[in-house]
Amino acid sequence: MNNVLRNWRTYAAYFLSSAFSVFVFFTYAVLAFHPELTAARLRDASTGMHFAESIIYVFTFFFILYSMSTFLKTRKKEFGLLIMHGMTKLQLRKLVFLENMIIGMLSVLSGIGAGLLASKGLLMLGSSVIGLTPSLPFYFPQSAIALTLTAFTILFLIISSFTAAVLKGNKLIDLLTGTEKPRPEPKASKIRTGLAAILVLGGYAAAIAAKGVMVVTAMIPVTIAVVIGTYFLFTQASVWIILRLKKNERIYLKRTNIVTFSDLSYRMKDNARMFFIVSIVSTVAFAAIGTLVGFRALMTNGVTQQQPYTFVYQSTAKDQKKAERISQIENGLKGSVYEKLSVAYKQLNDENQAYTFMGQTDYNRAAALWEEPKLSLQEGETAIMQDDLLYPRGLSQKQQPEPVKIDGVFGAAKPQVLNKLLFSMGLFAGDLVILPDQQFAAIKADEKSYTAYRTENPSATLAAGKKLELAFSQKEDPAFLFTSSAVQIEQVTQSINIFLFVGLFIGFVFFAAAGSFLYFRLYADFEGDVKKYQAISKIGLTDKEMKKIVTVQMSLLFFVPAGVAAAHGFVALIALGNMFGTRIWMEITMVLGSFMLIQTVYFLVIRMGYVSKVKQAI
Repeated sequence: MNNVLRNWRTYAAYFLSSAFSVFVFFTYAVLAFHPELTAARLRDASTGMHFAESIIYVFTFFFILYSMSTFLKTRKKEFGLLIMHGMTKLQLRKLVFLENMIIGMLSVLSGIGAGLLASKGLLMLGSSVIGLTPSLPFYFPQSAIALTLTAFTILFLIISSFTAAVLKGNKLIDLLTGTEKPRPEPKASKIRTGLAAILVLGGYAAAIAAKGVMVVTAMIPVTIAVVIGTYFLFTQASVWIILRLKKNERIYLKRTNIVTFSDLSYRMKDNARMFFIVSIVSTVAFAAIGTLVGFRALMTNGVTQQQPYTFVYQSTAKDQKKAERISQIENGLKGSVYEKLSVAYKQLNDENQAYTFMGQTDYNRAAALWEEPKLSLQEGETAIMQDDLLYPRGLSQKQQPEPVKIDGVFGAAKPQVLNKLLFSMGLFAGDLVILPDQQFAAIKADEKSYTAYRTENPSATLAAGKKLELAFSQKEDPAFLFTSSAVQIEQVTQSINIFLFVGLFIGFVFFAAAGSFLYFRLYADFEGDVKKYQAISKIGLTDKEMKKIVTVQMSLLFFVPAGVAAAHGFVALIALGNMFGTRIWMEITMVLGSFMLIQTVYFLVIRMGYVSKVKQAI
């Protein structure tokens, strides 16, 4: 207990990060086991929460394992002194095991306690993000508490046993000397430095150049190349750059640079793996968040383009309640200014492809509504609105369709290609073919009706749309189809928001872990830094100069991996935009800007505390 309490500065970040991981895990468990989310209509949300729990659990395992190895290195001298005073190896391993379990159980209890206190607010937040109205009611999460307590008790038991076993092979002299063994100056390979630049920049170029489905094909090789390149960037290129700077006397001998750069190559070499881990973890975190945010924007925009009308009512000749339902729709639109479109269409399957047919006059009604050019087709001529527009993507010359032949009657010439979507996706069964009225009438197929309503603000009709869907009972009568664009957008947004909610908290866990890695590394070097500044202060180092040196070295520690991660994430999100043939600059700016803002605030807070501790020690 004394070791834990008296090393609180070292253990603080580890404890808080572990407690935060438990808190997030417990939050997802509370949502995953909620009675309303486990209902059939929202089972995907519950499954998503359990998926998030598993990711957090696996990541927390490796995070805690790395954290404990860092603590053990900083306390080697302490362990050496205990052994000199008679402590046996078995007692030492028992001591380390108990310390880890104390911290672990405190973090588990703190995480669960904080989760219980915040559970009502978290249920409201989760409901808001997912889009549930009314919000999920509070309940006492017995299953969530049992799962969290069991899972993390087992995790800390395994970690504590493992870290205690690691001490088994350490010799007394190694423990006493700790990290003070003299080391040769780090060296860097020019070949590996060049390889780092080639792999990273080559990966960037390939990711940006890929378009459409090629992005998926290039994803795995590009990721492997960039990850290997990032490793060489920190282990080789960073050391090579610093050694080159030290050889430049104009830079190296200027003011406090000689102190700043004196052990920077050692620090970069020592911290290379940690920088690599932080940059990859951060990249994964905000690339995932950016992908989800961008995907939500793409999906909602896609639905908006695929559903140009506020309400659509499609019916067959068997629909006996058409007039009654049309009246209900128009009553639901009372108070809104709307435009109405009524057209007829037929659907037919030939041997090779399904088609939807419409007469020229009806098409021209829709064209007038959208201020598009009207058609003037002669006998034997056709126009075609391909269902490719639903996704949406434009047509190239290679995609020009062949003449449409139904019973060998139509399609004397290649059809005119229309590039504007004037009807909602519910109309399409294959491509929409526009024919002269006489030829449309000659098609032997049942005629169906399409009635659509357009308003200025479709989102304002959400309540009316839900009410109409409930009133119409479409499952009981297949003779008609009613769709509301506002309801469909809400359903898509809700589905994406489930994954966004999952991704956001996983991203927060990754960010917290990345920040903790940096904190651990900083305080692992604290004792050595204090000795260095104590020695230099005797020959005239001022507080201002000390702060400048600390700020530069900490800036490298915090912003080099963050900058690399930001560059990786930027390219990844551009590649995502290329895959869907669009640009998501707003989402990229929002995600990367938020990340850098959080990192800057974290840096300023840690720097202030670190400088204060160094001044006190001096």
